[in-house]
Amino acid sequence: MSLSAVPTEVVELILIFAAAAHSPETVAAFARTCRAHRELVYGASDSHLWREIFLATFDDPRESGGGPGWEDANAQRDVSAGKKDAGFDWGVEYRKRIWAAHYFTREAAATPTSMDEIAQSYGPDVVRRNICALDALGSVVRTVLYCSPSVVISFLARDTSGGLSTIGSEYPTFPPLSQVSRGSSGAFSTTYGHATSSRNIAWLSNALANGYPPSIIARFCGRKWEGGTAGQFLEEDEFREMQAAGFLIACTGFVPMPHNAAPPTSPVDGPMPAPPAASFMSEEAQRKRARRLARMRVYNMRYLGRERHWGPYLPCEEKKVTRVSSMPIDDDLLQPILALFHMPGIDHDDEEEEEAEDHDHEHEHEHGDEEDEEDDDEEHEHEHEDDQEHEHEEQGDEPGGAAEQPASRGAAGQPAASSAQLSPPTPAQLRPDWAYLAAVRTLVEANLREAFAGEDLSGLLSLEGLRPGSAPWDASHYKVDPSVDVATSDKGKGRVSDSDEDEVEGWDWAGVTGVWKRCVCWMDYRDLILHNLSGEFDDSRMGEAVRLAGMSIRIKRYSPSQVPAYAHLPTIHVVGESDGASSLGHPRRIHGTVGVIADGSVRWNLASFSAVDGGDADEWVSEGVQVGGVASAMGVLGMWTGASHERMDPLGPTWAWKVG
Repeated sequence: MSLSAVPTEVVELILIFAAAAHSPETVAAFARTCRAHRELVYGASDSHLWREIFLATFDDPRESGGGPGWEDANAQRDVSAGKKDAGFDWGVEYRKRIWAAHYFTREAAATPTSMDEIAQSYGPDVVRRNICALDALGSVVRTVLYCSPSVVISFLARDTSGGLSTIGSEYPTFPPLSQVSRGSSGAFSTTYGHATSSRNIAWLSNALANGYPPSIIARFCGRKWEGGTAGQFLEEDEFREMQAAGFLIACTGFVPMPHNAAPPTSPVDGPMPAPPAASFMSEEAQRKRARRLARMRVYNMRYLGRERHWGPYLPCEEKKVTRVSSMPIDDDLLQPILALFHMPGIDHDDEEEEEAEDHDHEHEHEHGDEEDEEDDDEEHEHEHEDDQEHEHEEQGDEPGGAAEQPASRGAAGQPAASSAQLSPPTPAQLRPDWAYLAAVRTLVEANLREAFAGEDLSGLLSLEGLRPGSAPWDASHYKVDPSVDVATSDKGKGRVSDSDEDEVEGWDWAGVTGVWKRCVCWMDYRDLILHNLSGEFDDSRMGEAVRLAGMSIRIKRYSPSQVPAYAHLPTIHVVGESDGASSLGHPRRIHGTVGVIADGSVRWNLASFSAVDGGDADEWVSEGVQVGGVASAMGVLGMWTGASHERMDPLGPTWAWKVG
């Protein structure tokens, strides 16, 4: 029987089953057989065929969301905005994703033998292809299926008698939900059906089975950060590529290229052939280089600035913030504190030359006599244009300076009004700096693997943890505790009282209530300064302190969202307690907000202080971004620094995840 005699409905079912069987090429091959078949595949008047093909491989993007109440809130927003259908193009999105997977596989198969070979083949066309592939895989993460509330797990308390009791000691160290959902128990899968698994996660795991393309690997495990430690000298497309790759690496971790350890073979009488692609770098070498490069970015003291709200952010109004927030290439930021160490032999001029060479950017320095710090504001706008730009860049990297305003410049690089220079950006003016957050993920993950070598980290690192609502929770934490006086539990400097801001009705849409674990890493302050001066961070003796602390967080109140596009998601004001700086330290009080920033990412801002001897002044502050969906088990990546944002404040990475 001729294929033309087969009913159209049957042909469509065959194509759908072929896609479900991981054979998307079958659809394209069928469309090339004749005009009628091409018209059936690509010329249909509606999108029903491509929708079914798409849903046979991926999660339904219409069902991605967060925790309890999220779906109703989004529906209410769409109705009020007059949006009934987002117009998702099923065919285009499907073909983009399939092409991206093939591109990753093809690039991995053509593994180069050296960094020089990557550099020679790296050009604008490669950058554009990388952007297309990375954006397609990013959409897979952003539309992953949420976890049904029916599979949320609470935990049995562990016996802590006879030992020190810390916050969350009765809960596991890492989120176990991802481990359960990947279990081999047939009863579990049968009971909860497909809600326990995600097609997007399975597909993404296969797409990354051979690691990232060599050009991306070179970006994140090279000798230095191309375009500067903050990407300030990258071209527009290169900056987009760095941010898109950073988003994926923040979600999946650094995935090295596979290393083929098989030695080359040759005929008995013939010459030895060239070494295989494995000579490029072993997987362990790639991870070590990526860790070193991540340290260079995470512990870069020049990164802190008002224009970033002293966090891992970029101003959203600028296409590329790094154009106007370039870091100073001299060491004036670090020299004052270095003098306290009495370190002779540091050649300041050599350091300037080396930094300038690394960033491929030339500056002329004509400094007069040293002036007082309180005069470091816009009165220094003088001399020629290069000196003016350099002066603003230098002040923009002083957390406590009065003239920090690089992000307020216009596209032409002209200074904005002075009134905008004193105020940090609002949440509506921020978006995540995914390149920085990728470095945080790479570094903290490596530190955790060392510190918890004998423990299973898959509960935290599994891609299942990217799913919205996948964070575990314990319903007992949502009960009101009469012994806690919320009105006075967040007393202290810098706190916003109920009278200072309107209070609205809300709900825990971000899943903040409960017990959390937070990994905080830091360097010895002397090492931090010296490595910032050298810019190397490759001392084999250099180490980091890794501290895992428990946090108990509860909601105090809600205020209106500061981002108009997400007015349906109120800002959550939280209070709670955290373990002290050591296992024997006193608990610390914490307070802060959880809300949405310009691109819809969830921002976490927490400040802490010690309540010993009546202290109530904030000492440390952390800024972070939720990784994956809302209330994901993957948690929050970010950074910590001093609460006063002074000139020489230290900084370091943090990673927090919910355990109960």
